[in-house]
Amino acid sequence: MNRTYASILALTLAAFSAGSALADDASAPKTREQVKAELAEAIRTGDIEYGERGQKLNELFPGRYPAKPAVQGKTRAELAEAIRTGQLPVYSGS
Repeated sequence: MNRTYASILALTLAAFSAGSALADDASAPKTREQVKAELAEAIRTGDIEYGERGQKLNELFPGRYPAKPAVQGKTRAELAEAIRTGQLPVYSGS
């Protein structure tokens, strides 16, 4: 009986410690200053939903907000490598 209780206790403690370790990483609360900074940035860039349709202000009035930086695409060599290694399927045309 003692061995069974010890096993149950060990498994229970391991489960609780693993759950709290995962929760600490993902759900760390933000400080008031972090939330204020995020809100100020969203207002500056127009990244706030407006109205019932869920469109953002920078989508409705793009001239009022700074343009989002363009993301550089892949080169031809990188594309060829992705096709060769099978990361990107080849279009057969049919």
